[in-house]
Amino acid sequence: MSNKKKLIINLKFNNQERVECARSPDLCKECEDRQRCEELELFYYSYSKKDILKCITNDERRR
Repeated sequence: MSNKKKLIINLKFNNQERVECARSPDLCKECEDRQRCEELELFYYSYSKKDILKCITNDERRR
């Protein structure tokens, strides 16, 4: 099947609640505005190209 992967990312929002910056925490060490960032820890399942194509094909058949 597919593997569950973990993603940690820092997001910085502007005043209009839009994402201004999205980076890995490793790349944010030199950022002067790091206190405005929110750290998110996400989990997702990665799929092989074969599984993705199979899913798309099945979706098109249902329409």
